[in-house]
Amino acid sequence: VVILKNLDMVKIKLVERLSMEEELSSKEYLLKVKNYVEELENLIARVYLKKDIKHLKDNEKNIFKKYLLYSAHSNFAERIIKAIENDDISAYPIEASTECDFHKYLSYPESIMACMDANLCMYIEKLHEVIHKIANTIFVFLINRRYVDAYMAFKELLDNMLKMSKTLSELYFIAFSDAEGNFFKLVEYLEDTEKSKFVYLIDIRNLKSLNSIYGEKNINKILKEIQKKLFDYVEPRKEYLLLVRGTTATFYMLALGLTPQQAEEVAKEVKGIIDGEYPLNGSEVKISTVVAMLEIEKYTDNSKDELIRILLHLKEEAKKEPSEMKLIVDQQAKEELRKWLVQKYQNTAFVRHKLSNKEIELVFQPIFETDTKQLFAVETLVRIPDDNGRLIPAGVFIDTIYELGLITKLDEFVLEKIEEKKDILSKITPNIFINVSSASMNSYAFLDKLGSFIENMEGFHIYFEITEQKLLEDVDNIKKILQEFKNVSFAIDDFGTGYSSLKTVVDLAEGKILKILKIDGSLIKDIATKEFSKKVVKTISLLTQNLGIDAVAEFVEDEYILDTLRQIKIKYAQGYYLSKPKRAEEILVMKLNQL
Repeated sequence: VVILKNLDMVKIKLVERLSMEEELSSKEYLLKVKNYVEELENLIARVYLKKDIKHLKDNEKNIFKKYLLYSAHSNFAERIIKAIENDDISAYPIEASTECDFHKYLSYPESIMACMDANLCMYIEKLHEVIHKIANTIFVFLINRRYVDAYMAFKELLDNMLKMSKTLSELYFIAFSDAEGNFFKLVEYLEDTEKSKFVYLIDIRNLKSLNSIYGEKNINKILKEIQKKLFDYVEPRKEYLLLVRGTTATFYMLALGLTPQQAEEVAKEVKGIIDGEYPLNGSEVKISTVVAMLEIEKYTDNSKDELIRILLHLKEEAKKEPSEMKLIVDQQAKEELRKWLVQKYQNTAFVRHKLSNKEIELVFQPIFETDTKQLFAVETLVRIPDDNGRLIPAGVFIDTIYELGLITKLDEFVLEKIEEKKDILSKITPNIFINVSSASMNSYAFLDKLGSFIENMEGFHIYFEITEQKLLEDVDNIKKILQEFKNVSFAIDDFGTGYSSLKTVVDLAEGKILKILKIDGSLIKDIATKEFSKKVVKTISLLTQNLGIDAVAEFVEDEYILDTLRQIKIKYAQGYYLSKPKRAEEILVMKLNQL
Protein backbone atom coordinates (compact mmCIF):
# COMPACT_ATOMS: atom_id res chain seq x y z
CA VAL A 1 0.00 0.00 0.00
CA VAL A 2 2.89 2.36 0.85
CA ILE A 3 4.58 1.49 -2.45
CA LEU A 4 1.40 2.20 -4.39
CA LYS A 5 0.98 5.59 -2.71
CA ASN A 6 4.59 6.54 -3.47
CA LEU A 7 4.28 5.40 -7.08
CA ASP A 8 1.16 7.56 -7.40
CA MET A 9 3.19 10.51 -6.12
CA VAL A 10 6.01 9.70 -8.58
CA LYS A 11 3.45 9.51 -11.39
CA ILE A 12 1.99 12.91 -10.51
CA LYS A 13 5.40 14.59 -10.16
CA LEU A 14 6.69 12.96 -13.34
CA VAL A 15 3.71 14.09 -15.39
CA GLU A 16 4.03 17.61 -13.91
CA ARG A 17 7.73 17.72 -14.76
CA LEU A 18 7.27 16.35 -18.27
CA SER A 19 4.47 18.79 -19.04
CA MET A 20 6.98 21.60 -18.44
CA GLU A 21 9.29 20.22 -21.16
CA GLU A 22 8.03 21.43 -24.50
CA GLU A 23 9.32 18.51 -26.53
CA LEU A 24 7.86 15.96 -24.02
CA SER A 25 4.54 17.63 -23.21
CA SER A 26 2.37 16.11 -25.87
CA LYS A 27 -0.79 14.43 -24.66
CA GLU A 28 0.16 11.18 -26.26
CA TYR A 29 3.52 11.07 -24.53
CA LEU A 30 2.15 12.06 -21.13
CA LEU A 31 -0.58 9.42 -21.43
CA LYS A 32 2.03 6.85 -22.41
CA VAL A 33 4.13 7.68 -19.34
CA LYS A 34 1.06 7.66 -17.10
CA ASN A 35 0.01 4.24 -18.46
CA TYR A 36 3.55 2.95 -18.01
CA VAL A 37 3.62 3.90 -14.33
CA GLU A 38 0.14 2.46 -13.80
CA GLU A 39 1.20 -0.77 -15.46
CA LEU A 40 4.20 -0.82 -13.14
CA GLU A 41 1.81 -0.36 -10.17
CA ASN A 42 -0.32 -3.20 -11.53
CA LEU A 43 2.65 -5.54 -11.87
CA ILE A 44 3.85 -4.73 -8.36
CA ALA A 45 0.31 -5.24 -6.99
CA ARG A 46 0.16 -8.63 -8.72
CA VAL A 47 3.44 -9.71 -7.12
CA TYR A 48 2.25 -8.56 -3.70
CA LEU A 49 -1.12 -10.24 -4.18
CA LYS A 50 0.57 -13.59 -4.90
CA LYS A 51 2.92 -13.02 -1.99
CA ASP A 52 0.29 -11.94 0.57
CA ILE A 53 -2.45 -14.37 -0.43
CA LYS A 54 -0.78 -16.91 1.86
CA HIS A 55 -2.08 -14.87 4.82
CA LEU A 56 -5.47 -16.43 4.10
CA LYS A 57 -3.94 -19.79 4.91
CA ASP A 58 -4.93 -21.47 8.14
CA ASN A 59 -2.55 -23.32 10.38
CA GLU A 60 -2.67 -26.86 9.00
CA LYS A 61 -2.87 -28.22 12.57
CA ASN A 62 -5.66 -25.89 13.66
CA ILE A 63 -7.85 -27.92 16.06
CA PHE A 64 -11.02 -26.29 14.72
CA LYS A 65 -10.49 -27.51 11.14
CA LYS A 66 -12.31 -30.74 11.95
CA TYR A 67 -15.57 -28.84 12.53
CA LEU A 68 -17.96 -28.26 9.65
CA LEU A 69 -18.28 -24.47 9.47
CA TYR A 70 -14.59 -23.87 10.07
CA SER A 71 -13.72 -26.52 7.52
CA ALA A 72 -15.98 -24.95 4.85
CA HIS A 73 -14.59 -21.48 5.62
CA SER A 74 -11.01 -22.78 5.45
CA ASN A 75 -11.60 -24.74 2.23
CA PHE A 76 -13.08 -21.67 0.53
CA ALA A 77 -9.93 -19.71 1.40
CA GLU A 78 -7.72 -22.56 0.13
CA ARG A 79 -9.46 -22.51 -3.27
CA ILE A 80 -8.83 -18.75 -3.64
CA ILE A 81 -5.19 -19.19 -2.59
CA LYS A 82 -4.51 -21.97 -5.11
CA ALA A 83 -6.19 -20.11 -7.99
CA ILE A 84 -4.10 -16.96 -7.41
CA GLU A 85 -0.82 -18.71 -6.58
CA ASN A 86 -1.08 -20.93 -9.69
CA ASP A 87 -2.42 -18.15 -11.97
CA ASP A 88 -5.35 -20.49 -12.67
CA ILE A 89 -8.35 -18.22 -12.80
CA SER A 90 -10.57 -21.14 -13.87
CA ALA A 91 -10.07 -22.68 -10.40
CA TYR A 92 -11.26 -19.53 -8.62
CA PRO A 93 -14.45 -20.20 -6.56
CA ILE A 94 -17.24 -18.11 -8.08
CA GLU A 95 -20.48 -18.79 -6.22
CA ALA A 96 -23.20 -17.09 -4.25
CA SER A 97 -22.99 -17.40 -0.47
CA THR A 98 -26.13 -19.57 -0.52
CA GLU A 99 -24.46 -22.07 -2.85
CA CYS A 100 -21.47 -22.60 -0.54
CA ASP A 101 -20.99 -25.62 1.74
CA PHE A 102 -20.80 -23.18 4.65
CA HIS A 103 -24.43 -22.17 4.12
CA LYS A 104 -25.49 -25.82 3.80
CA TYR A 105 -23.68 -26.79 7.00
CA LEU A 106 -25.46 -24.11 9.02
CA SER A 107 -28.48 -26.41 9.34
CA TYR A 108 -26.43 -29.42 10.52
CA PRO A 109 -26.74 -30.32 14.23
CA GLU A 110 -23.03 -29.73 14.94
CA SER A 111 -23.28 -26.18 13.58
CA ILE A 112 -26.50 -25.46 15.44
CA MET A 113 -24.84 -26.55 18.70
CA ALA A 114 -21.96 -24.16 18.02
CA CYS A 115 -24.30 -21.33 17.18
CA MET A 116 -27.38 -21.46 19.38
CA ASP A 117 -27.16 -17.69 19.94
CA ALA A 118 -29.48 -16.17 17.28
CA ASN A 119 -27.53 -12.89 17.08
CA LEU A 120 -24.20 -14.66 16.59
CA CYS A 121 -25.72 -16.97 14.01
CA MET A 122 -27.07 -13.97 12.08
CA TYR A 123 -23.66 -12.27 12.36
CA ILE A 124 -21.71 -15.17 10.83
CA GLU A 125 -24.32 -15.56 8.07
CA LYS A 126 -23.96 -11.86 7.18
CA LEU A 127 -20.18 -12.07 7.40
CA HIS A 128 -20.22 -15.12 5.14
CA GLU A 129 -22.32 -13.21 2.62
CA VAL A 130 -19.89 -10.24 2.70
CA ILE A 131 -16.91 -12.57 2.20
CA HIS A 132 -18.48 -14.08 -0.93
CA LYS A 133 -19.31 -10.64 -2.37
CA ILE A 134 -15.73 -9.42 -1.87
CA ALA A 135 -14.31 -12.67 -3.26
CA ASN A 136 -16.49 -12.35 -6.37
CA THR A 137 -15.39 -8.73 -6.78
CA ILE A 138 -11.75 -9.81 -6.65
CA PHE A 139 -12.47 -12.30 -9.43
CA VAL A 140 -13.85 -9.53 -11.65
CA PHE A 141 -10.71 -7.43 -11.03
CA LEU A 142 -8.48 -10.43 -11.78
CA ILE A 143 -10.05 -11.29 -15.13
CA ASN A 144 -9.67 -7.59 -16.11
CA ARG A 145 -6.05 -7.63 -14.89
CA ARG A 146 -6.81 -4.84 -12.42
CA TYR A 147 -4.38 -6.13 -9.80
CA VAL A 148 -4.20 -2.92 -7.80
CA ASP A 149 -7.96 -3.03 -7.25
CA ALA A 150 -7.78 -6.79 -6.64
CA TYR A 151 -5.07 -6.26 -4.03
CA MET A 152 -7.08 -3.58 -2.22
CA ALA A 153 -10.16 -5.82 -2.25
CA PHE A 154 -8.00 -8.70 -0.99
CA LYS A 155 -7.04 -6.60 2.06
CA GLU A 156 -10.72 -6.24 2.88
CA LEU A 157 -11.32 -9.93 2.24
CA LEU A 158 -8.46 -10.88 4.57
CA ASP A 159 -9.86 -8.68 7.32
CA ASN A 160 -13.30 -10.32 7.07
CA MET A 161 -11.87 -13.83 6.75
CA LEU A 162 -9.87 -13.31 9.96
CA LYS A 163 -13.00 -12.05 11.72
CA MET A 164 -14.81 -15.21 10.61
CA SER A 165 -11.94 -17.48 11.76
CA LYS A 166 -11.82 -15.80 15.15
CA THR A 167 -15.60 -15.94 15.63
CA LEU A 168 -15.83 -19.60 14.62
CA SER A 169 -12.88 -20.54 16.84
CA GLU A 170 -14.56 -18.89 19.83
CA LEU A 171 -17.92 -20.51 19.05
CA TYR A 172 -16.46 -24.00 18.71
CA PHE A 173 -14.24 -23.58 21.76
CA ILE A 174 -17.25 -22.61 23.89
CA ALA A 175 -19.45 -25.34 22.41
CA PHE A 176 -16.99 -28.24 22.73
CA SER A 177 -15.12 -27.29 25.91
CA ASP A 178 -18.35 -28.45 27.60
CA ALA A 179 -19.56 -30.79 24.88
CA GLU A 180 -21.89 -32.77 27.13
CA GLY A 181 -23.56 -29.71 28.66
CA ASN A 182 -24.03 -27.99 25.30
CA PHE A 183 -25.27 -31.20 23.71
CA PHE A 184 -28.22 -31.25 26.09
CA LYS A 185 -28.73 -27.50 25.66
CA LEU A 186 -29.02 -28.20 21.94
CA VAL A 187 -31.65 -30.89 22.53
CA GLU A 188 -33.60 -28.36 24.59
CA TYR A 189 -32.98 -25.62 21.99
CA LEU A 190 -34.46 -27.85 19.26
CA GLU A 191 -37.57 -28.50 21.35
CA ASP A 192 -39.97 -26.93 18.83
CA THR A 193 -38.30 -28.13 15.62
CA GLU A 194 -40.50 -29.97 13.17
CA LYS A 195 -37.82 -32.60 12.58
CA SER A 196 -37.89 -35.83 14.57
CA LYS A 197 -35.25 -36.00 17.31
CA PHE A 198 -33.62 -39.11 18.77
CA VAL A 199 -31.09 -39.00 21.60
CA TYR A 200 -28.71 -41.93 22.18
CA LEU A 201 -26.53 -42.95 25.12
CA ILE A 202 -23.68 -45.31 24.21
CA ASP A 203 -21.81 -46.82 27.14
CA ILE A 204 -19.06 -49.41 27.55
CA ARG A 205 -20.28 -52.33 29.61
CA ASN A 206 -18.34 -53.29 32.76
CA LEU A 207 -15.86 -50.44 32.30
CA LYS A 208 -15.05 -50.40 36.00
CA SER A 209 -14.05 -54.06 35.93
CA LEU A 210 -12.08 -53.62 32.72
CA ASN A 211 -10.11 -50.81 34.33
CA SER A 212 -9.46 -53.01 37.35
CA ILE A 213 -8.27 -55.96 35.29
CA TYR A 214 -6.29 -54.29 32.50
CA GLY A 215 -5.47 -50.89 33.99
CA GLU A 216 -7.07 -47.55 33.22
CA LYS A 217 -4.21 -46.48 30.94
CA ASN A 218 -4.61 -49.54 28.70
CA ILE A 219 -8.39 -49.28 28.57
CA ASN A 220 -8.07 -45.59 27.66
CA LYS A 221 -6.18 -46.65 24.53
CA ILE A 222 -9.11 -48.86 23.55
CA LEU A 223 -11.54 -46.04 24.35
CA LYS A 224 -9.65 -43.78 21.94
CA GLU A 225 -9.98 -46.44 19.24
CA ILE A 226 -13.71 -46.74 19.98
CA GLN A 227 -14.07 -42.96 19.85
CA LYS A 228 -12.38 -42.86 16.45
CA LYS A 229 -14.69 -45.58 15.14
CA LEU A 230 -17.73 -43.64 16.31
CA PHE A 231 -16.60 -40.33 14.83
CA ASP A 232 -15.66 -42.06 11.57
CA TYR A 233 -19.19 -43.49 11.45
CA VAL A 234 -20.76 -40.07 12.08
CA GLU A 235 -18.49 -38.12 9.68
CA PRO A 236 -20.39 -38.91 6.44
CA ARG A 237 -23.70 -38.58 8.30
CA LYS A 238 -23.16 -35.15 9.88
CA GLU A 239 -26.17 -33.80 8.04
CA TYR A 240 -28.36 -35.53 10.62
CA LEU A 241 -26.03 -36.96 13.33
CA LEU A 242 -24.06 -35.28 16.12
CA LEU A 243 -21.78 -37.22 18.47
CA VAL A 244 -20.09 -35.99 21.64
CA ARG A 245 -18.13 -37.75 24.34
CA GLY A 246 -19.37 -37.17 27.86
CA THR A 247 -17.26 -36.37 30.89
CA THR A 248 -16.58 -40.11 31.37
CA ALA A 249 -16.47 -42.86 28.75
CA THR A 250 -20.13 -42.32 27.84
CA PHE A 251 -21.01 -41.07 24.35
CA TYR A 252 -24.15 -39.13 23.46
CA MET A 253 -25.58 -38.85 19.97
CA LEU A 254 -28.38 -36.81 18.42
CA ALA A 255 -30.19 -37.80 15.22
CA LEU A 256 -32.45 -35.35 13.38
CA GLY A 257 -35.13 -36.04 10.81
CA LEU A 258 -35.04 -39.86 10.86
CA THR A 259 -37.94 -42.27 10.96
CA PRO A 260 -38.16 -44.53 14.04
CA GLN A 261 -36.99 -47.45 11.91
CA GLN A 262 -33.95 -45.49 10.67
CA ALA A 263 -33.16 -44.40 14.22
CA GLU A 264 -33.23 -48.02 15.40
CA GLU A 265 -30.97 -49.02 12.52
CA VAL A 266 -28.44 -46.34 13.58
CA ALA A 267 -28.42 -47.81 17.11
CA LYS A 268 -27.74 -51.30 15.75
CA GLU A 269 -25.00 -50.07 13.41
CA VAL A 270 -23.26 -48.12 16.18
CA LYS A 271 -23.30 -51.12 18.50
CA GLY A 272 -22.11 -53.35 15.66
CA ILE A 273 -19.04 -51.25 14.83
CA ILE A 274 -17.91 -51.07 18.49
CA ASP A 275 -18.62 -54.52 19.91
CA GLY A 276 -15.84 -57.03 19.48
CA GLU A 277 -12.31 -57.90 20.56
CA TYR A 278 -9.54 -55.31 20.78
CA PRO A 279 -5.85 -56.27 20.82
CA LEU A 280 -3.96 -55.30 23.97
CA ASN A 281 -0.43 -56.39 24.87
CA GLY A 282 -0.65 -59.65 22.97
CA SER A 283 -4.13 -60.58 24.19
CA GLU A 284 -7.70 -59.66 23.25
CA VAL A 285 -10.07 -57.51 25.31
CA LYS A 286 -13.75 -58.15 24.64
CA ILE A 287 -15.75 -54.92 24.50
CA SER A 288 -19.53 -54.78 24.61
CA THR A 289 -21.70 -51.68 24.54
CA VAL A 290 -25.03 -50.77 26.05
CA VAL A 291 -27.17 -48.49 23.89
CA ALA A 292 -30.16 -46.49 25.10
CA MET A 293 -32.21 -44.38 22.71
CA LEU A 294 -35.15 -42.07 23.27
CA GLU A 295 -37.33 -40.17 20.82
CA ILE A 296 -37.76 -36.57 21.99
CA GLU A 297 -41.23 -35.52 20.96
CA LYS A 298 -42.13 -31.96 20.03
CA TYR A 299 -42.75 -29.61 22.96
CA THR A 300 -41.27 -32.11 25.42
CA ASP A 301 -39.89 -30.08 28.29
CA ASN A 302 -36.86 -32.05 29.50
CA SER A 303 -34.00 -30.38 31.35
CA LYS A 304 -30.47 -31.73 30.94
CA ASP A 305 -30.53 -33.43 34.35
CA GLU A 306 -33.92 -34.99 33.70
CA LEU A 307 -32.91 -36.27 30.26
CA ILE A 308 -29.67 -37.75 31.58
CA ARG A 309 -31.64 -39.40 34.36
CA ILE A 310 -34.00 -40.98 31.83
CA LEU A 311 -31.12 -42.17 29.64
CA LEU A 312 -29.31 -43.68 32.62
CA HIS A 313 -32.51 -45.51 33.56
CA LEU A 314 -32.81 -46.80 29.99
CA LYS A 315 -29.17 -47.87 30.11
CA GLU A 316 -29.89 -50.03 33.16
CA GLU A 317 -32.93 -51.46 31.40
CA ALA A 318 -30.81 -52.17 28.31
CA LYS A 319 -28.46 -54.31 30.40
CA LYS A 320 -31.39 -56.66 31.02
CA GLU A 321 -32.10 -57.07 27.29
CA PRO A 322 -30.41 -59.81 25.21
CA SER A 323 -29.61 -57.15 22.58
CA GLU A 324 -28.16 -54.82 25.25
CA MET A 325 -30.29 -52.06 23.72
CA LYS A 326 -33.31 -50.15 25.01
CA LEU A 327 -34.91 -48.11 22.24
CA ILE A 328 -37.94 -45.99 23.14
CA VAL A 329 -39.75 -45.30 19.88
CA ASP A 330 -43.10 -47.10 19.86
CA GLN A 331 -46.11 -46.12 21.95
CA GLN A 332 -45.92 -49.10 24.30
CA ALA A 333 -42.29 -48.32 25.20
CA LYS A 334 -43.16 -44.65 25.67
CA GLU A 335 -46.03 -45.57 27.98
CA GLU A 336 -43.75 -47.79 30.09
CA LEU A 337 -41.30 -44.91 30.37
CA ARG A 338 -44.10 -42.54 31.36
CA LYS A 339 -45.13 -44.91 34.17
CA TRP A 340 -41.51 -45.06 35.37
CA LEU A 341 -41.33 -41.26 35.41
CA VAL A 342 -44.52 -41.05 37.45
CA GLN A 343 -43.09 -43.59 39.90
CA LYS A 344 -39.82 -41.68 40.02
CA TYR A 345 -41.58 -38.45 40.94
CA GLN A 346 -43.49 -40.33 43.59
CA ASN A 347 -40.18 -41.74 44.86
CA THR A 348 -38.75 -38.21 45.02
CA ALA A 349 -41.69 -37.11 47.12
CA PHE A 350 -41.30 -40.28 49.22
CA VAL A 351 -37.60 -39.63 49.91
CA ARG A 352 -38.18 -35.94 50.64
CA HIS A 353 -40.98 -36.84 53.06
CA LYS A 354 -38.91 -39.49 54.84
CA LEU A 355 -35.93 -37.20 55.32
CA SER A 356 -38.02 -34.23 56.44
CA ASN A 357 -39.38 -36.50 59.20
CA LYS A 358 -35.98 -38.09 59.92
CA GLU A 359 -37.46 -41.48 59.02
CA ILE A 360 -34.24 -43.31 58.35
CA GLU A 361 -32.77 -46.39 59.96
CA LEU A 362 -29.23 -47.65 60.28
CA VAL A 363 -27.95 -51.14 59.72
CA PHE A 364 -24.35 -52.21 60.29
CA GLN A 365 -22.20 -54.63 58.32
CA PRO A 366 -19.54 -56.33 60.46
CA ILE A 367 -15.88 -56.23 59.43
CA PHE A 368 -13.82 -59.21 60.59
CA GLU A 369 -10.17 -60.05 61.02
CA THR A 370 -9.27 -62.56 58.31
CA ASP A 371 -6.94 -64.58 60.59
CA THR A 372 -9.24 -65.06 63.56
CA LYS A 373 -12.68 -64.19 62.15
CA GLN A 374 -13.06 -61.95 65.19
CA LEU A 375 -15.30 -58.93 64.73
CA PHE A 376 -13.12 -55.83 64.33
CA ALA A 377 -15.58 -53.06 63.35
CA VAL A 378 -18.97 -52.29 61.85
CA GLU A 379 -19.73 -50.19 58.78
CA THR A 380 -22.74 -47.90 59.06
CA LEU A 381 -25.28 -48.22 56.23
CA VAL A 382 -28.45 -46.17 55.69
CA ARG A 383 -31.89 -47.61 55.01
CA ILE A 384 -35.28 -45.99 54.50
CA PRO A 385 -38.28 -47.99 55.76
CA ASP A 386 -41.17 -48.18 53.30
CA ASP A 387 -44.82 -48.13 54.33
CA ASN A 388 -44.69 -51.88 55.05
CA GLY A 389 -41.60 -51.60 57.23
CA ARG A 390 -39.28 -53.09 54.59
CA LEU A 391 -35.84 -51.47 54.68
CA ILE A 392 -34.87 -49.98 51.31
CA PRO A 393 -31.10 -50.09 50.56
CA ALA A 394 -29.23 -46.82 50.00
CA GLY A 395 -28.47 -47.70 46.37
CA VAL A 396 -32.15 -47.25 45.53
CA PHE A 397 -32.51 -43.71 46.84
CA ILE A 398 -29.02 -42.20 47.22
CA ASP A 399 -29.03 -40.59 43.73
CA THR A 400 -32.37 -38.97 44.50
CA ILE A 401 -30.97 -37.58 47.75
CA TYR A 402 -28.02 -36.07 45.87
CA GLU A 403 -30.39 -34.63 43.25
CA LEU A 404 -32.52 -33.05 45.99
CA GLY A 405 -29.42 -31.54 47.60
CA LEU A 406 -30.13 -33.39 50.87
CA ILE A 407 -26.97 -35.47 51.21
CA THR A 408 -25.49 -33.28 53.96
CA LYS A 409 -28.78 -33.44 55.85
CA LEU A 410 -28.70 -37.24 55.55
CA ASP A 411 -25.11 -37.35 56.86
CA GLU A 412 -26.22 -35.27 59.86
CA PHE A 413 -29.10 -37.68 60.57
CA VAL A 414 -26.66 -40.63 60.41
CA LEU A 415 -24.53 -39.05 63.13
CA GLU A 416 -27.63 -38.52 65.29
CA LYS A 417 -28.81 -42.10 64.79
CA ILE A 418 -25.36 -43.51 65.66
CA GLU A 419 -25.40 -41.55 68.91
CA GLU A 420 -28.81 -43.05 69.68
CA LYS A 421 -27.30 -46.54 69.24
CA LYS A 422 -24.11 -45.69 71.13
CA ASP A 423 -24.82 -47.93 74.14
CA ILE A 424 -25.58 -50.99 72.03
CA LEU A 425 -22.61 -50.36 69.72
CA SER A 426 -20.27 -50.10 72.70
CA LYS A 427 -21.12 -53.74 73.53
CA ILE A 428 -20.29 -54.82 69.95
CA THR A 429 -17.11 -52.95 68.95
CA PRO A 430 -15.26 -49.70 69.59
CA ASN A 431 -14.57 -49.29 65.85
CA ILE A 432 -17.20 -47.70 63.58
CA PHE A 433 -16.89 -46.95 59.84
CA ILE A 434 -19.05 -44.10 58.49
CA ASN A 435 -19.44 -42.96 54.87
CA VAL A 436 -19.28 -39.16 54.57
CA SER A 437 -19.96 -37.19 51.40
CA SER A 438 -17.57 -34.55 50.09
CA ALA A 439 -20.41 -32.01 50.22
CA SER A 440 -20.64 -32.56 53.99
CA MET A 441 -16.88 -32.26 54.44
CA ASN A 442 -17.14 -28.80 52.89
CA SER A 443 -20.11 -27.70 55.02
CA TYR A 444 -19.18 -25.61 58.07
CA ALA A 445 -22.52 -26.46 59.70
CA PHE A 446 -21.86 -30.19 59.25
CA LEU A 447 -18.28 -29.91 60.50
CA ASP A 448 -19.57 -28.22 63.68
CA LYS A 449 -21.98 -31.11 64.26
CA LEU A 450 -19.23 -33.59 63.41
CA GLY A 451 -17.04 -32.11 66.14
CA SER A 452 -19.80 -32.50 68.71
CA PHE A 453 -20.47 -36.04 67.50
CA ILE A 454 -16.81 -37.10 67.88
CA GLU A 455 -16.67 -35.64 71.38
CA ASN A 456 -19.83 -37.51 72.34
CA MET A 457 -18.41 -40.77 70.95
CA GLU A 458 -15.62 -40.96 73.50
CA GLY A 459 -14.38 -44.53 73.78
CA PHE A 460 -15.02 -45.24 70.07
CA HIS A 461 -12.63 -44.99 67.17
CA ILE A 462 -14.35 -43.51 64.12
CA TYR A 463 -13.20 -44.31 60.57
CA PHE A 464 -14.63 -41.95 57.94
CA GLU A 465 -14.82 -43.50 54.47
CA ILE A 466 -14.29 -41.23 51.46
CA THR A 467 -12.81 -41.54 47.92
CA GLU A 468 -9.14 -40.64 47.50
CA GLN A 469 -9.97 -37.75 45.14
CA LYS A 470 -12.26 -36.25 47.78
CA LEU A 471 -9.66 -36.87 50.49
CA LEU A 472 -7.27 -34.69 48.54
CA GLU A 473 -9.88 -32.01 47.85
CA ASP A 474 -10.91 -31.86 51.51
CA VAL A 475 -7.44 -32.37 52.96
CA ASP A 476 -7.36 -29.07 54.91
CA ASN A 477 -10.59 -29.83 56.77
CA ILE A 478 -9.44 -33.41 57.36
CA LYS A 479 -6.12 -32.27 58.85
CA LYS A 480 -7.98 -29.98 61.28
CA ILE A 481 -10.19 -32.88 62.39
CA LEU A 482 -7.18 -35.17 62.87
CA GLN A 483 -5.32 -32.51 64.87
CA GLU A 484 -8.31 -31.90 67.13
CA PHE A 485 -9.47 -35.48 67.68
CA LYS A 486 -7.32 -38.53 68.37
CA ASN A 487 -10.13 -41.07 67.99
CA VAL A 488 -10.61 -40.42 64.26
CA SER A 489 -9.04 -41.98 61.13
CA PHE A 490 -9.81 -41.84 57.42
CA ALA A 491 -10.27 -44.68 54.94
CA ILE A 492 -10.23 -44.69 51.14
CA ASP A 493 -13.38 -46.35 49.80
CA ASP A 494 -13.58 -48.49 46.62
CA PHE A 495 -9.81 -48.64 46.12
CA GLY A 496 -8.63 -50.49 43.01
CA THR A 497 -11.51 -49.51 40.72
CA GLY A 498 -9.15 -48.12 38.09
CA TYR A 499 -9.42 -44.48 39.14
CA SER A 500 -7.04 -44.71 42.10
CA SER A 501 -3.70 -42.96 42.08
CA LEU A 502 -0.75 -44.71 43.73
CA LYS A 503 0.91 -41.35 44.40
CA THR A 504 -2.25 -40.10 46.10
CA VAL A 505 -2.29 -43.10 48.44
CA VAL A 506 1.42 -42.73 49.25
CA ASP A 507 1.04 -39.00 49.95
CA LEU A 508 -2.01 -39.52 52.17
CA ALA A 509 -0.35 -42.36 54.10
CA GLU A 510 2.88 -40.41 54.51
CA GLY A 511 0.90 -37.44 55.83
CA LYS A 512 -0.73 -39.69 58.44
CA ILE A 513 -4.12 -38.87 56.90
CA LEU A 514 -4.90 -42.38 55.60
CA LYS A 515 -5.20 -45.47 57.84
CA ILE A 516 -7.36 -47.91 55.84
CA LEU A 517 -7.76 -48.94 52.20
CA LYS A 518 -11.11 -50.56 51.37
CA ILE A 519 -10.54 -52.74 48.31
CA ASP A 520 -13.36 -52.55 45.78
CA GLY A 521 -15.60 -55.61 45.74
CA SER A 522 -15.38 -56.10 41.96
CA LEU A 523 -11.72 -57.06 42.42
CA ILE A 524 -12.33 -59.30 45.41
CA LYS A 525 -15.11 -61.27 43.69
CA ASP A 526 -12.77 -62.09 40.81
CA ILE A 527 -9.79 -63.43 42.77
CA ALA A 528 -11.30 -66.92 42.77
CA THR A 529 -11.44 -67.08 38.96
CA LYS A 530 -8.95 -64.52 37.64
CA GLU A 531 -5.27 -64.79 38.41
CA PHE A 532 -4.73 -61.19 37.34
CA SER A 533 -7.21 -59.90 39.94
CA LYS A 534 -5.51 -62.02 42.58
CA LYS A 535 -2.15 -60.45 41.68
CA VAL A 536 -3.62 -56.96 41.92
CA VAL A 537 -5.05 -57.65 45.39
CA LYS A 538 -1.72 -59.16 46.47
CA THR A 539 0.03 -56.02 45.25
CA ILE A 540 -2.38 -53.85 47.25
CA SER A 541 -1.64 -55.98 50.30
CA LEU A 542 2.12 -55.42 49.91
CA LEU A 543 1.49 -51.72 49.37
CA THR A 544 -0.47 -51.37 52.62
CA GLN A 545 2.15 -53.31 54.57
CA ASN A 546 4.93 -51.07 53.27
CA LEU A 547 2.97 -47.90 53.99
CA GLY A 548 2.00 -49.01 57.49
CA ILE A 549 -1.74 -48.97 56.82
CA ASP A 550 -4.40 -51.70 56.76
CA ALA A 551 -6.70 -53.08 54.05
CA VAL A 552 -10.33 -54.17 54.17
CA ALA A 553 -11.63 -56.48 51.43
CA GLU A 554 -15.27 -56.00 50.45
CA PHE A 555 -17.68 -58.54 48.86
CA VAL A 556 -16.22 -61.67 50.46
CA GLU A 557 -18.68 -64.30 49.23
CA ASP A 558 -17.12 -67.68 50.07
CA GLU A 559 -14.50 -69.49 52.14
CA TYR A 560 -12.03 -69.73 49.24
CA ILE A 561 -11.91 -65.93 48.87
CA LEU A 562 -11.46 -65.54 52.62
CA ASP A 563 -8.64 -68.11 52.64
CA THR A 564 -6.95 -66.34 49.72
CA LEU A 565 -7.17 -63.01 51.52
CA ARG A 566 -5.68 -64.60 54.62
CA GLN A 567 -2.78 -66.05 52.60
CA ILE A 568 -1.91 -62.72 50.96
CA LYS A 569 -2.16 -60.97 54.33
CA ILE A 570 -5.22 -58.77 53.85
CA LYS A 571 -6.00 -57.97 57.46
CA TYR A 572 -9.76 -57.33 57.39
CA ALA A 573 -12.76 -58.53 55.37
CA GLN A 574 -16.49 -58.01 55.04
CA GLY A 575 -19.16 -59.56 52.86
CA TYR A 576 -22.30 -61.69 52.84
CA TYR A 577 -20.29 -64.87 53.49
CA LEU A 578 -19.24 -63.40 56.84
CA SER A 579 -22.37 -61.40 57.65
CA LYS A 580 -25.10 -59.43 55.92
CA PRO A 581 -25.85 -55.89 57.14
CA LYS A 582 -27.98 -56.12 60.28
CA ARG A 583 -29.52 -53.94 62.93
CA ALA A 584 -27.20 -53.23 65.86
CA GLU A 585 -29.37 -55.33 68.15
CA GLU A 586 -29.07 -58.34 65.82
CA ILE A 587 -25.27 -58.06 65.70
CA LEU A 588 -25.14 -57.88 69.48
CA VAL A 589 -27.16 -61.12 69.72
CA MET A 590 -24.90 -62.73 67.10
CA LYS A 591 -21.81 -61.76 69.07
CA LEU A 592 -23.24 -63.00 72.38
CA ASN A 593 -24.13 -66.35 70.78
CA GLN A 594 -20.54 -66.75 69.59
CA LEU A 595 -19.12 -66.29 73.10
